[in-house]
Amino acid sequence: IMAGRTNAQIAEALATLVGIMARDHQPGLEDEARLERF
Repeated sequence: IMAGRTNAQIAEALATLVGIMARDHQPGLEDEARLERF
């Protein structure tokens, strides 16, 4: 039971990371917008 829950959390974290990485790899305007935020 614990292992199943952990696997679900890992899968969720991986999906989040993949989504972030996919956004980071979009060139151009998105990079400029992110730089302006800081």
